[in-house]
Amino acid sequence: MRYRLIQYYFIYFVNHTKHSLFIKYYFMKPIFLILLFLFAIRSTSFAQGPVMDTHPTATIFAIDYSTGQETQVTNGDAILFKDALIELVSNTTISKIQVKITPGHKTFTITQMNPETNGYAYQLVLQSKILGQTITVYTFLYNVDQNTLSYYDQQQQSWVPQMIQGFNVNNLNNTLAYSKFNNPQPEPDQSAQPAVDADANSNTPVDADVSVVTVPPDMPDYQQPECPQDGYLWQPGYWAYSRDTNGYYWVPGAWVAPPTNGLLWTPPYWGFDGGLYVFHSGYWGNTIGFYGGINYGYGYGGSGYYGGEWREGHFRYNTAVVRVNVNVIHNTYVDRNVIINRNVSRSSFNGRGGVMARPNANEMAAMHQQHISATSEQIRNQRIARADKSQFAAANGGRPANLAAEKVPVRNQNVSTGARVENAVVTGSRPGNPGVTGNVRNAIPGTPVIGSTRSASVNRPAITGAPSAPGAPGARTGAPGGGMGARTGMGNKKLPAPKPQKEPTKKS
Repeated sequence: MRYRLIQYYFIYFVNHTKHSLFIKYYFMKPIFLILLFLFAIRSTSFAQGPVMDTHPTATIFAIDYSTGQETQVTNGDAILFKDALIELVSNTTISKIQVKITPGHKTFTITQMNPETNGYAYQLVLQSKILGQTITVYTFLYNVDQNTLSYYDQQQQSWVPQMIQGFNVNNLNNTLAYSKFNNPQPEPDQSAQPAVDADANSNTPVDADVSVVTVPPDMPDYQQPECPQDGYLWQPGYWAYSRDTNGYYWVPGAWVAPPTNGLLWTPPYWGFDGGLYVFHSGYWGNTIGFYGGINYGYGYGGSGYYGGEWREGHFRYNTAVVRVNVNVIHNTYVDRNVIINRNVSRSSFNGRGGVMARPNANEMAAMHQQHISATSEQIRNQRIARADKSQFAAANGGRPANLAAEKVPVRNQNVSTGARVENAVVTGSRPGNPGVTGNVRNAIPGTPVIGSTRSASVNRPAITGAPSAPGAPGARTGAPGGGMGARTGMGNKKLPAPKPQKEPTKKS
């Protein structure tokens, strides 16, 4: 207060003296520079200060990959992730209801799942202490690889994917942004030749904004592989263009997990415009948009999609159009009315010399809806194709050998070995992971992975009341789901059951 009074009288003196211009120039300018310098120092010191923990009572445990043990982490990145995940979960409808009806003092505990069997995922448990008893309010699972959130329904003993909407999408994006603080970096496979390029694991879209003067090759014919997992959708193969090599390369068709239930994939397409062939990226949305009238086959006949539909949270497959093993996947139907026997163009672009199609009213409306870009698995599929010289039209004459695959190649895996993994359910282990032990259920595809067991290097509070692994046959398993933000596939990892927790030991 005293400093402000002095400053006020000084300014009053300067403004009312007859030599005010002289004083302003020689006195005010240095004072202004000094104040600006002090403000810069204060701002720098504030920016370099410790991260503010908005949930200081919550704890987070991650795996120390050098020892394979679970340890509590308190660094800045871990705190940011912890707080973002708590905000994400706390703003779901289920969380709000459970917290409202459950009294007592509540605490959050976040633990990393076994990456050997569960991929890169974290379990969040909220507990409440009532009259000396500790109960579990709810359990959520955040899948970092897929950027999805699932709630464990204790009555159904199954995971329920959560639709993230409204302002909570920002919390989902923040959670993803801070989630890589303990991401294991797999060792490259030195024995694999030729190896995938270093960018194959990047989540950044590749060759998305491209326009060229060279006409794209025609669409090749190929057989669609069977759907490997309930809930997967077909992404047809397409031609992409690499600026680095100035050539078209074929991205194989693949079954992929959608970012969340209810979304459909609009394929990319080439359009001839102003003397250039312009690439239009594909996207996920509530309805199918315009994809140039290109006949990709298997439900994508040029307009809309007839290979299946979403109904009551499950995708139903039209087996008249797509290949599905009905003995494994039961959400199927047959509609042959969508099959039209006519000569179709093999052109892979829209415009003069190719397919002359224009978007209809529904496709125009879909263009203005909210879209989600390709998932990490889809991007990785394209990057791996880009790194394989045999996929380029210049090398295969427009007839690539790898046209479609049931599974997308594993990260850092040899392209030519034929090793493939599913987009959201993998039976193998992630390369480069430490020897963290875990139990895996050997059953039909889609059976949840049992929670891992591992030694802890800290005495963290035991979580009681957490649900055990689903044991009843036919229990609903973790379907892909959850987010409206950045998204990526879980590899081919199965949604795990909640980690079994030990009962707290009483002191004698």
